[in-house]
Amino acid sequence: MNEETLKGILEDEIDNAIGYLETETTESRRKAIEYYNGEEYGNEVEGRSRIVTREVAEAVDGAMPALMRVFTASEETVVFEPHGPEDVDAAEQATKMCNWVFMRDNPGISILHTMIKDALLSKTGTVKVYWKDETEVNTEKYENLSAEELALLLADEQYEVVSQDQRQIGEIPALPTPEEIALAQQTGQPPMPRMEPVFAYDVKIKKMDKKGRVVIENIPPEEFIVSKKTIQLKDSPFCAHRRLVTRSELVAMGFDKDEIYNLPSYEDLTYTPERVARYSNGEQPDDDSLDPSMQLVETFEAYIRVDYDEDGIAELRRVIYAGMNILENEEIDYLPFASICPIPLPHKFFGQSLADRTMDLQIIKSTLTRQILDNLYLTNNARVVAVDGQVNLDDLLTVTPGGVVRVKNPAAIQQLPVQAVAGQSFPMLEYMDNIQAKRTGVTEASQGLDPNILQNTTATAIAAMQNASAGKLELIARLFAETGIKDIFRNILHLLCKYQDKPRVIRLQGKFVPMDPREWDTEYDVTINVGLGTGTKQEQMAMLGMVLQKQEQIIQQYGPANPLVSVGQYRATLGKFIEAAGLKDSTRFFKEITPEIDAQLSQPAPQQQAADPAIQAYMAQMQAQIQATQAKAEADIEVKRQKAMADIAIAQEKAAADIRLKQEQFAAETRLEATKIGMNIAQGM
Repeated sequence: MNEETLKGILEDEIDNAIGYLETETTESRRKAIEYYNGEEYGNEVEGRSRIVTREVAEAVDGAMPALMRVFTASEETVVFEPHGPEDVDAAEQATKMCNWVFMRDNPGISILHTMIKDALLSKTGTVKVYWKDETEVNTEKYENLSAEELALLLADEQYEVVSQDQRQIGEIPALPTPEEIALAQQTGQPPMPRMEPVFAYDVKIKKMDKKGRVVIENIPPEEFIVSKKTIQLKDSPFCAHRRLVTRSELVAMGFDKDEIYNLPSYEDLTYTPERVARYSNGEQPDDDSLDPSMQLVETFEAYIRVDYDEDGIAELRRVIYAGMNILENEEIDYLPFASICPIPLPHKFFGQSLADRTMDLQIIKSTLTRQILDNLYLTNNARVVAVDGQVNLDDLLTVTPGGVVRVKNPAAIQQLPVQAVAGQSFPMLEYMDNIQAKRTGVTEASQGLDPNILQNTTATAIAAMQNASAGKLELIARLFAETGIKDIFRNILHLLCKYQDKPRVIRLQGKFVPMDPREWDTEYDVTINVGLGTGTKQEQMAMLGMVLQKQEQIIQQYGPANPLVSVGQYRATLGKFIEAAGLKDSTRFFKEITPEIDAQLSQPAPQQQAADPAIQAYMAQMQAQIQATQAKAEADIEVKRQKAMADIAIAQEKAAADIRLKQEQFAAETRLEATKIGMNIAQGM
C-alpha cells in the first residue's frame, strides 16, 4: 500500500469518526457541561425568576467521593497474579512497580479524578499511556582544573563544553622537542634549557542524562475520536487523539522543520461546542500566536487497523497526520488508550453518563423553583388595581415603608389576590429528588446529608439503606475497574517490560528496592483490588484484629508447627493491621520474617520418645536431611550474599581504578617520553 492510499483511508475514517464533527454525542456533551456549570437555558423571561438548579452537578459531585474512595482505599489498586510458582516473586514486583508508577511517578489521584469526572459528565473518560524518553540537562562549573583533569572530564560522553577559559599559573622546565634532540645529536651540544607555561582551566559544561518513563495523561473528551464501528476500544478499527500542537513541539519530536513550517495553522478544534462550553468564561485563547513556532497545528495521532504490507491481515499502525501530510507511519503492538463509561449500553462504545440521567430533571426542577419564587414574589408584593385619575401613580409605584398614597376615593385601589402554590409544589420537588436518586444512586443517605432519616432507625436498617443506595455506584466502580483501570495497568506493565532497559530503584514502605522489569512476564493475570466490600478503615482493623486473635490462639495451642498458621503469616497479618491504621512502614514495629526463617520455625519439634525404633530412625534421618537442606540453603544464601558484596566492592574498586588510571595516564606517558629522550641524549653524547 502506498502513502496516498493510506492517506485516503485515514481521511475517510476521520471524517466518519464519532466526535470529529458536531454529532449527537458532541451536542449532549456540550449540554451536559452547560447544565453542570448552571448556565441559563435561554427561555428566561425578563422580570421573572431566572434561577437554575444544579441537579447535574449534585449527581456528578455526589458520586465522586464514593468512587474515588473505592480506587484509593488500598495501597495496591491492581494486583498481577502469577501463572505458576516460578512467577510469584516477579508478579509481586510487577504489582508494586506498576502501582508505584501510577501513583508516584505520575499524579495518579489527579488522573483518576479527571478520568472519572469526565466519564460521569461526558459519557467517557479517556487516558493515554505511553513511554517518553527524556533528556535532563544540568549545567555545572569547574574551576582551576589541570590539563589532566580537563582531559578526564571531557572523556565522558555525557558532558558537553559550553565555555572554556584558561590562564597561566606558572612555569615548569620543558622537555626538549624532537628537533632540539636531533640538533643536539648533530652538534654534540646539550639542548638549551627552556620553560613552558602551566595553565589552569575554568570550564562550564552541560551534563545530559537520558532516561525514560511511563507517562499517563488525561485526554479531553472532544480530543478523542473513534470509529462508529467500535464496541470495545481494544478492538477498535480506528481511534485517534486529535489535538492542537505547536510547530515547536512537532520539531522537537524529530520531524523535519521545513515540512512542519509549511503546514497550515488550524484552530477548528478550539471552536468545538464542547470546548467552547468548557471555557465559556473566556479562558480559551481565540487568536493565533504571531510567533510561527508557537502557532497551533491540528494533529491526529491515529491508531488504525489496515493491511499496509498487503499480506491479507490488517495490523495496528500508529500514524501521525497533520495538515494533509503523514508525518509518521509505523506498526505498533499495543493501543495506548484506556476508556471508562459509567452506564454502558450493549453493543455500543458510547453509553450514558450521570448527566444524561439528570439533565431533564434539572430543567423540570428549575422551572418549578422559578414558579415557586415568582409566586412568592407576587404574594409578598402583590399587583393592584388602580382607578385611572383617582390615584397618584407616583405614590403608588414608590414602595416605601410608611409611605402615603394619595387617592380621591378609598376604593380606588384594590389588591389582586394571589393563590400561594409553594405548599403544593414542594412535594413535586421531593418527587423529582426521588427519581434522581433512583436513576443515579446518589442519595442524601449515601452522602450523610440528612440526619433526620437516621433518627429512630436501627443500625441494621441504616446499613441496609446505605447498601441499597450504594449499589449503583458500586456497579459503576466495578465497570470502571474491569475496563479502563485494567487497560491502564496492562499498558504500564507492557511499556516497562519493553522499554525499561536497566533496573530502577524505587522507595517502597520506607525502603529503596531495585526493580528490573526485564525479568517479568507481560501476560500476568490482572486482578483489580478496588476495595469494594472491604469497608471502612475501622471495619478493616476490626476484622484484622479478629484474625490476629485467632492466629494467636492457634499458635499458642498447637505451636508454630501447626498446619493452619505459620509465624510468617502471623507477621503478615500484623503488617496489614499496621497499614490499615495508616502507618505504611510496618518494619518500624516488627521485623520481617524471611521464608527460610518461617520454614525453620514451622518445623515440628522432635519427639522425646518413639514407640517404634524404626520410626525413631526414620524421624532422625528425616531431621538430618532437613537440617542438611537448611544448612545448604543458608550456605547458598551466605555465598550469594558474599558474592554480591564482593561484586559491589569489585565494581566500586574498578570504577575508582578507572578514574585514577585516566588521571595518571597523561603523567605516566609524559614521564615515559622524558625517560626515552634522556636515554637518547645520553647515548648520543
